[in-house]
Amino acid sequence: MNPGVRLKLVLLSVLVLVVVSFGFTALSLTLTRGWVEDDLRERAIAFAREIAATVGDRSELENRGLLEGQIREIVAIRKNVGQLDILSFDVGPAKVVATSHSARRLPFTHGDVERVRRGEIISRLIENDLERNWEVMAPITLGGAPAGAVAVRFSLERADQAAARTRAWAFALTAVSVAVMAVLMSVAIRHVVDHPVQRFVEAIARIHSGQTDATVQLRSADEFGVMARHFNEMMVRVNQFSDELQRRVKEAVGELDQRYQEVQKLNEQLFEAQRRLSHAERLAVSGRIVAEVAHEVGTPLHSVAGHLELLRKALPAVLLTDDVRRRLDVIESQLARVTGIITQLLDVSRRSAGEPVRIDVNRLLREALELVRPGMSAAELMLRVDTGADVPAVRGYPGQLQQVFLNLLTNAMDATAPGGRVDVTTRFIRDRGHVIIEVRDTGHGMGAAERRQIFEPFFSTKEPGRGSGLGLFISSEIVRDHKGTIEVESDVGRGSVFRVCLPGASDPR
Repeated sequence: MNPGVRLKLVLLSVLVLVVVSFGFTALSLTLTRGWVEDDLRERAIAFAREIAATVGDRSELENRGLLEGQIREIVAIRKNVGQLDILSFDVGPAKVVATSHSARRLPFTHGDVERVRRGEIISRLIENDLERNWEVMAPITLGGAPAGAVAVRFSLERADQAAARTRAWAFALTAVSVAVMAVLMSVAIRHVVDHPVQRFVEAIARIHSGQTDATVQLRSADEFGVMARHFNEMMVRVNQFSDELQRRVKEAVGELDQRYQEVQKLNEQLFEAQRRLSHAERLAVSGRIVAEVAHEVGTPLHSVAGHLELLRKALPAVLLTDDVRRRLDVIESQLARVTGIITQLLDVSRRSAGEPVRIDVNRLLREALELVRPGMSAAELMLRVDTGADVPAVRGYPGQLQQVFLNLLTNAMDATAPGGRVDVTTRFIRDRGHVIIEVRDTGHGMGAAERRQIFEPFFSTKEPGRGSGLGLFISSEIVRDHKGTIEVESDVGRGSVFRVCLPGASDPR
């Protein structure tokens, strides 16, 4: 146990002992002093009545010499008698017959004398800075009537001296008893409190050092024993909770690792989608180039083929020898070959492949959102999705429509600063039979001039090197192939809204 705490307990106990012991000692001395004073008063009254009883008749009461002799003998024997006066009651005022001090009189008043005349006994405690005295006046009864009085001053000096000695010894013994009890209490605290608490401190120190199985070895039946049992039970529960927590942490780490692997897969899918998008952009550029080449080259080729046929018919038979026919056939075959090559290139660059199918727009959009969600989180953007429950299917090519959705979502991410928001909604306009897909961002927006060119090939609002300008062009072409429309609403500083409108599938197939 901390010595400071033990010292505090000892000092507090000593303080209580000092207050209680000295308080009770002082109270006892005060009560004893009152009892002693009352006893001395009774003795003074008894003494005065004894003196009064010694006067047998009126002649003795009026014999001054006899009375003063008796007074001297009494004062010599009774050291605590400070003054003794004998008074006689005649028809006039009371007069002093004999006294031990002729130069002074006891301070009894005329009223006091009248009360004694009626047979009363007067007593009072006189205190001043020098002495304390009991002053008593008792009647001298002769023939059944008060004939005089005995007035006595009874000194309390010897009683006060004895009380002072008693008080000194009482306080000294109280101080010694307090000191002895303080020593005994310190020993008791060390045995009853210090040792059990030291067991707790040692157990806590072991727990702090890493011993999770530390317990308090205390078998007593008192409060410390109860605390030790509760402490040990608490440590058991803490260890169980720690084991459970470690198990759950391991499960959480495993789940986090699984989520991380899923995110990696999503990133790979996003990368693949971006790669496919880049490939589609390149394919669109190639298709446009091929289309332009086919248009520019196809016309001269058809012209050459036509003139070749006219030449074959216009030549006279004499000039149309086998060698000439062979050469004309070579020219015609090569023209056909070039035309076939151009047709094959156009077939490769076409986006449509196979028959269109029914497409669940909400499901396809959710798949696209899962691909871009990690990128949204990395860009610190908030994504809000509101898909209509009554949105019907559309007919088309899932890969191409997903390419449109990815284009719009990627552009929204690129245009929105961290902390912004991207809203994706779908709804069905029943009276028109159209499915609406909206992608709204809180980005920098566009002006009127940019809106007019946004779907043109090779036009981009992004920084150089961040886009080819073909994404929205390809998306518009895909939407147009699906018999739909795509439009944009935007203002500078107020974000943009790209709205795709597709006809709902009317047949159940």
